[in-house]
Amino acid sequence: MTIETEALRKQLCSAFCEDVSVSARKDSIRVSLPLVARDGDRHTVYLSRGDGGWRISDMGSTLMRLSYENDLNSLLSGPRGELFQQIIGESGIQEDDGELSLEVPTDGLLRGLFSLGQSASRIEDLGLWSRTRVESTFRDDLRGILHDAVGAQDVIEDYVVPGVEDAELYPVDFYIRAERRPLYLFGVNSPDRARISTIVMQHLLHHHQDFDSFVVCSDFFSLPKVDGARLMNAANDMVHSLDNVTDLQRKLKHRLG
Repeated sequence: MTIETEALRKQLCSAFCEDVSVSARKDSIRVSLPLVARDGDRHTVYLSRGDGGWRISDMGSTLMRLSYENDLNSLLSGPRGELFQQIIGESGIQEDDGELSLEVPTDGLLRGLFSLGQSASRIEDLGLWSRTRVESTFRDDLRGILHDAVGAQDVIEDYVVPGVEDAELYPVDFYIRAERRPLYLFGVNSPDRARISTIVMQHLLHHHQDFDSFVVCSDFFSLPKVDGARLMNAANDMVHSLDNVTDLQRKLKHRLG
């Protein structure tokens, strides 16, 4: 079968043009791209004249969409934060207070439009990289929040409590130095982690250790009821989801104050 490449090119160009919507605004031009975001709407960018060419911006819409279902401080830290920086770095995109933008020469407008649109789609997909599927992400996110809240110098990871029999078999996820008494924090993102954390707390209590225990879950309500009940009975305090960063910081401040 012979394919008329020139005819096909014209057909594709015509189809793409029909799917691109352009409208004038007060200080920019709004362009709706033939690329669909996760919420079903098309990716929209805004054009304005730049130095020797065009400035293309998403006007903050990409990260705004992500913020509907995620805490951006947590989402854009750890491995996901590194991937975010990689995406914008590969595309030459600038990020400023949530706005993604790209400067292109006049003859590079089409390539710039698709570059920003494609990058926006990749960034939105970071929201699909859930903590329940990536254990290392949960741990990294939790570590980052703790370092921001109390300082890295006051957080010791995989802490072995001195003076406890077989202590090396019962490490604490995070030991946070406190004035009154030690604060032992446990990260729970699976039924296995819930059981292990419960066992560690019970072992330390059995050996007459005086401490505050704090549990942070990725999603408490996804745990089996029995595991969740045992965990609640063993812990002094708990945050049901790592997305509740404000609650976590408030409760930490209360325990350390």
